[in-house]
Amino acid sequence: MCDGYGKYVPVLHRMFYIASQSNGSIWLALCLYNLSTNTSSGNIIINSVDGGILESEAQTTNNILSSREMEVLQLIDKGKMSKEIASDLSISINTVNRHRQNILEKLHVDNSIEACRIAKGLKLF
Repeated sequence: MCDGYGKYVPVLHRMFYIASQSNGSIWLALCLYNLSTNTSSGNIIINSVDGGILESEAQTTNNILSSREMEVLQLIDKGKMSKEIASDLSISINTVNRHRQNILEKLHVDNSIEACRIAKGLKLF
């Protein structure tokens, strides 16, 4: 990527598809950039439509998951199985499994390990 001084710098990039239309086309995507040569400024969010920059510290991510989904994810992170989580939270195993599905969908990941990693990266817990 070219910086403000015209110098090309290495950038780490990760994309999350947030929403799509009924025909399968992408409606909204989130791109995360790590500007490796500019570590002092922290993480930033760039609007690829208008080039605007938002400081990530000004953005809130604590409403991505419900409070119950957060509880379930924290127990998953501690190595608990669905049956144990159901017992600990006094809910059915079907409810736990539904929460697990919702967590994977909301964080756009394929498994619980990735969900825990992403949640920690977003500082959800």
